[in-house]
Amino acid sequence: MVSQIAENIPNIFVSIQHIGILEGDKIIKEGPQVEAWAGAFENYIFEEKNGKTDLKVETEANEDFKEYLLTTWPKALAKLK
Repeated sequence: MVSQIAENIPNIFVSIQHIGILEGDKIIKEGPQVEAWAGAFENYIFEEKNGKTDLKVETEANEDFKEYLLTTWPKALAKLK
């Protein structure tokens, strides 16, 4: 996956836009391999509450990736915690 930081407000907000895939050393930004999700965003919102940080994640994805994300995100966020 090839992505770029669309916006970064340190300690508050990070937005990542997915723009393509990496195949060897070639970046592919169009075609059937990336059409399903290219241009989608992943947003991370950090909020301080009672001396702790709450993290909210917003992800754009089509239905094909829904089950994968629902099983993968909890594992990834548990590691982050």
